[in-house]
Amino acid sequence: MKNIITPFLLVGALASCENTPAPDLYTHYISDGEAHPLVILLGGSDGGNYFANPKMKPLMDRYHEYGFSVASLGYFGTKGTPDSPIELSLNAIDARIKALTEDPTIKQRCVALLGFSKGAELSLLLGSHFNTVNHIVAAYPSHVVWNAVKTPMSYSSWSLDGQPLPYIEAPLLSFNMLSGIFTGEYRTAFTNALSEASPKALGDAAIPIENINGSVTLVSAKQDQIWPSYEMANKLEQRLSDNGYEKPVLHIAMDGDHYSYNKETMATVLTQLQRVMGPECN
Repeated sequence: MKNIITPFLLVGALASCENTPAPDLYTHYISDGEAHPLVILLGGSDGGNYFANPKMKPLMDRYHEYGFSVASLGYFGTKGTPDSPIELSLNAIDARIKALTEDPTIKQRCVALLGFSKGAELSLLLGSHFNTVNHIVAAYPSHVVWNAVKTPMSYSSWSLDGQPLPYIEAPLLSFNMLSGIFTGEYRTAFTNALSEASPKALGDAAIPIENINGSVTLVSAKQDQIWPSYEMANKLEQRLSDNGYEKPVLHIAMDGDHYSYNKETMATVLTQLQRVMGPECN
């Protein structure tokens, strides 16, 4: 899964050459006449619907081995979603997820969101503000809301009830961000933005994950070259602890980089989901 989240500036340039937009939704459900738990995948800042690629079918098949149906949801850059990741409506994305949970082939209250990078930010926000999904997996997560990617203007990535969420800005037009086009290293841009933000700005942009009504699984990379996912995952853990969060929490801290999510990590995540969902979902 080396290329789950490619550096967003390069991907943005390549995406402009694509003629056929990705589908908004790709489903790969277990077809045996029974209802099964569902894992919904959310990709990163490249947009589109990465897991809808036919080449991903062997990976998607692995979810079935653990008893999960699986779906991949595009939230921008697909046929029926916004072209730009600017102030994307959490309400609209949640409504799409709710429709999936109401499918009779899906077990009720047995649904997990698994987001990667920007999709991890999204999954944590959806779990924090809505009760549609009761298990959240955030791979290479953020503890705060960030500015919209791929745009030189300053916008929030997300909106809630029609209002943009407060955010921390790692400006696109900065040396550390632009140099990443050539080096593949964006971490410094995000680290600097966090260190320069005021306590109030950090507090306003913080994701209120203590409101999540189910389990939280974090996957981070200690050598993350895109953004400091390990440090931000630690912030998320600390926030849960400070707020007396009593649901299951697991932090899988890998020694690798932003693209090191592999078969072993996937197995650990899916085994954890089986455990926290309980026998009624398995």
